[in-house]
Amino acid sequence: MVPVLGALVGVVLAAGCGVVPDVLPLDDCTGADRRFAKKLDALTVLEIRPSGATLIPGGASHGCSDSTYFPYASRWYHTGISAEEVADFYHDALPAAGWKLRRADPIHAQQRVFFGARLCFTRPVDGVETYLSVGFLGALDAGPEDVLGSGPADVDLHVMADPEDGHVNNC
Repeated sequence: MVPVLGALVGVVLAAGCGVVPDVLPLDDCTGADRRFAKKLDALTVLEIRPSGATLIPGGASHGCSDSTYFPYASRWYHTGISAEEVADFYHDALPAAGWKLRRADPIHAQQRVFFGARLCFTRPVDGVETYLSVGFLGALDAGPEDVLGSGPADVDLHVMADPEDGHVNNC
């Protein structure tokens, strides 16, 4: 009985050191997924932003998606320019940084946020196809139409990958 209790205490104490999530995951996000999320969080592409754009307080995150458990990292910036100008910036800056445009939604001031407004790019990270979504969150309080609007835009850079089979339906 004492050796079993001692082993249980050892496991509980190890939890405070971050060992248990690698051994006994509480969800489908493995230790390898968490480590890959940290790699994604360190990507310099997440720091590429238009001049004057500022990181929103609490706007940096990484981990595993709640729904898919895929590793991700993201940054949410506020800019002083329109969504069209932000999209133009990323159309040029991300290919110059080695990211390939996969899909570009039309982005215009009267676009309803409900339907989404994103640019999607891909490139391998450590041999894993990684997806970068540039999303425009819009002004959800802009009225019943919830349109992007013509004023300053918020932009979300979100990178995601599936190190196990490489298939992510993020773009």
